[in-house]
Amino acid sequence: MDGSLSLSLDAAALEVMEALELLQQRREQLEQHLRQGWLSLAQARYSLGCHRVSSLQYGATMVPRVRVCHRQDPEGRPHFEEVPGTGGDPEDPDPQQGGGDGVTLAVEVAELQATMEAAAARYRQLLRQKRHRDGDSGDSGDSQTPTGTPGDTQTPTGTPGDTEGDTVTSVTA
Repeated sequence: MDGSLSLSLDAAALEVMEALELLQQRREQLEQHLRQGWLSLAQARYSLGCHRVSSLQYGATMVPRVRVCHRQDPEGRPHFEEVPGTGGDPEDPDPQQGGGDGVTLAVEVAELQATMEAAAARYRQLLRQKRHRDGDSGDSGDSQTPTGTPGDTQTPTGTPGDTEGDTVTSVTA
């Protein structure tokens, strides 16, 4: 039975590493989209003047085209979903002009972050089980001596979507 636990632990570690790799790739893509957006805004302000491109020029009746819904499944894991908003600009028939899928990408990053955290929690649980079976309490090992395993360190949680409960975030494209 210990061999089965070791195999599960190895599979969980591999799952964490794969999730981290995919999360890193998607974060880099999102960062590139954000940089391009800021550059486009700066170019527009340069061309038109800084007072012609600001929040004062937004329409008073502006409504979101896309909403991001946050919910938790029965196991307590968060899930994010992109749903169409109620708005739309009749002058701009294509809200995703120029291949801009950065809203979608933000939702995917948030979902991958939740997946990675769930995989890391599963890994930590299996590691505690293994240490308990080996006769080690596991409490002193987690806090005092780092072992270099993915589950022994806490991951930063300052990413988009780190909220509790059902949340709806509006995004205008």
